[in-house]
Amino acid sequence: MGCRVRQNHHGNLTLYLNHRGRRWSEGTGLPDTKANRERVEPIAAAVNAEIKLGSFSPERYLYFFPRGNRADELKQPSTVDGTSAVAARALTIGDYYEGWIQQQKPPLARASRQRDYRQHMTTYVLDAVVSNDGFCKTMRDLPVANLRASHLRALQSDLIARGLAVKTARNIIDGSFRAMVREARVDDLLDADPFSAVRWPRPTTPKPDPFTEAERDLILGWFASRKPFYYSFVFTQFHVGLRPSEAVALRWGDVDTRNGFLHIWRSRYLGDEAATKTLNSERTIPVVKSVRDILRDVKPLNAEADDYVFKNSKNGGPIDQREWPKDHWRPALRATNIRHRKFYNTRSSFISIGLTRGLNLKFLSEYAGNSVAVIERSYGRFLQSHVDEQLALLEGYRAGEPDTDLAAASGAKTQTFDQGFAVPRQKPKWNKVSPTGFEPVSPA
Repeated sequence: MGCRVRQNHHGNLTLYLNHRGRRWSEGTGLPDTKANRERVEPIAAAVNAEIKLGSFSPERYLYFFPRGNRADELKQPSTVDGTSAVAARALTIGDYYEGWIQQQKPPLARASRQRDYRQHMTTYVLDAVVSNDGFCKTMRDLPVANLRASHLRALQSDLIARGLAVKTARNIIDGSFRAMVREARVDDLLDADPFSAVRWPRPTTPKPDPFTEAERDLILGWFASRKPFYYSFVFTQFHVGLRPSEAVALRWGDVDTRNGFLHIWRSRYLGDEAATKTLNSERTIPVVKSVRDILRDVKPLNAEADDYVFKNSKNGGPIDQREWPKDHWRPALRATNIRHRKFYNTRSSFISIGLTRGLNLKFLSEYAGNSVAVIERSYGRFLQSHVDEQLALLEGYRAGEPDTDLAAASGAKTQTFDQGFAVPRQKPKWNKVSPTGFEPVSPA
């Protein structure tokens, strides 16, 4: 119990009170400035002290807040315990959502996240019918403090009954809805976490579906002949394995065409630029000679550091990764008679081809901005082609016949990529870097 000052969703100072099991707020209408905090915080401290001492009565409330949110209620005759006989209107989930969603926008959150939150809450959550104290009402009208796991389980069943996949239902409840309630708990509007009591089946993650090297070369050949403007974009995707959101955010200031390096530190989606997906996704990587050369060839002579590397052909702006595949990627797959897969699968192709060729797993994870665990879990089947070789090494060691290459490797010099990217020459053999790297034969 107590009283504290916080900034509300409109940027104004608000006093949040917790007294005798009731939580509510009292707005000040004052912007959150140092001078205004010096005016408001002493009031909050005095109220907090009286709540702690147990002397915060309806009369004291009206002394501090004569026109407060509970003023009309507390002017009514009180019961023995000092609480009003008229129930106060508690802050509802719908009320809280209206303020909360306004904060879910750049730069505080990605535009795509606000879109998902808004769609999930307005389409599935707020108008769901739930039971509260024996009465049926919508989730929108349910007081935040009254939210229980039973409401969430009912919502879970309703979404599944409507035909939504379990994964979609979980994204709505355990993702969007839970994100909002997490903030409500920070605001002391709810004590327990009701979401922790809702059970979900273990999710199944679809395995990557990469393109083969032959398919990759067919696609690149089509772009080279039919849409050369985007050839460098697709070529880089296949041979560097960036996330599409990272590729469309790439600026010339992030590219060293002389030495062949890319600095990946931001992403772009729905017109919004932000940091990379994770902290580990921020990286500086070397590229093979073919990528370095193609970027050098397409770089304009007057390119500025803030200019996008890959632009759209309509107006010269950045590529919209949602719309671009409809006009360019899908036609390429149809024309080459290749089974449809998302443009994102160019990244999967890069990783799978790297594993098949024997690229060092640690190097590959850092290069692609993924953890080793994620790559092993998602792409482990591309390591199977080396099992026989590994068993042969193990059998030779057990038989007392050490592999000559393995013995030689212990004294081998370090193999170094251009510009100082050192990767030890390791055994087993499939952990070595392929001598040819990822440089394919460019289409004529």
